[in-house]
Amino acid sequence: MNATSDLSPAAEVIANNLDLLAQILLCLPAKTIIRFKFVSKHWLSLLSDSQFAAKHSIRNPNPSISGLFLYWNYKVDPKSVSLNGDPNRVPTLDFIKGVGNFRLRAEIIDSCNGLLLCEYSRRYPNFYSPCHYLVCNPTTQTYTLIPQPAEFTPRALLRVFLAFDPSKSPHYKVVFMGPDPDLYSPYLKIYIYCSESASWRQIHARPGTGFKLGVFCGGVIYWLSDDNVVLGFDVDLEKMIEMPKPPGILSLDKIVYFGACGGSLFLIQTHELIDKGFRILEVDTEYCRWIVKGPADLGPLQCVYSQLGYKYGDRYSVLCVLKGEKEEDFALVFSVAGKVLGLHVAVKKCGGEEWKNWPLRLFQLDWNY
Repeated sequence: MNATSDLSPAAEVIANNLDLLAQILLCLPAKTIIRFKFVSKHWLSLLSDSQFAAKHSIRNPNPSISGLFLYWNYKVDPKSVSLNGDPNRVPTLDFIKGVGNFRLRAEIIDSCNGLLLCEYSRRYPNFYSPCHYLVCNPTTQTYTLIPQPAEFTPRALLRVFLAFDPSKSPHYKVVFMGPDPDLYSPYLKIYIYCSESASWRQIHARPGTGFKLGVFCGGVIYWLSDDNVVLGFDVDLEKMIEMPKPPGILSLDKIVYFGACGGSLFLIQTHELIDKGFRILEVDTEYCRWIVKGPADLGPLQCVYSQLGYKYGDRYSVLCVLKGEKEEDFALVFSVAGKVLGLHVAVKKCGGEEWKNWPLRLFQLDWNY
């Protein structure tokens, strides 16, 4: 029996109208789209089209973060943490074990909009040890080995970045940055790998001192220099940019987070790691300026620490920022003593508005540092 004969007239019209079908599928979340690729070869072709992928990313520019991958060192495999309460929905990284028969340890060195950049180096690396790189997609369980650029010297490498914006292109770029081997050259040597052409491009750019806490956001790789200046490299225009210095910036050891969320760049600092207050800054990349979001009250953490049986002075790490539906709503995800917890931040707005009391969400993770 023909499968289409069982369809209602309306369903048959939709199935035979590619434009209408595509418009309906654009409304679905990314994970559903991936599952629907297995419906038929026809749907696989439709959903794998680069134009459809770009339209879907534009329609869903800031998808929610479903989970995190965490690891402490190469002796343990990365563990996944679900941020929506369903641990089965976070994929594993078992599919990249033993890739290329390297028999080497793998380390996640960067992530960008759902893709991971991994480095394979020797278990006991030395200064001259070669490294191998791959980019993988945990959702689709696929990966690509990245060849090293010609005339590349591993010991000259300072940082490796992954740049991927699915709203602009289905292709990604890997950026190597390091000093020019010419001792008299004042420039950085930058290698850019493009997945679309599977080739490298080499350029020179004026240097910046230090590459701390790098992150890709809005087409630009940002990082903090040794003197706390935020520098950037525009991946598409292939040029360096410099942001104004953050207002009231503290020393690098007082910065607890520098990362992107929902197309925004955040810098969070505190006077002490045991301090119960944060100062949160957001970068307006369009107008190249800093916006002070206000102080954040972390008083509820004291209650959480007592629940977990730890002292409030124990060290913690800020893993990521999660933005809410409203512009002023967001949450911080922490790790402390083998546990992961999420805290809706109470941000004090200008104008004397009262502080908000957000409910606390605690994500348990049986993971020891």
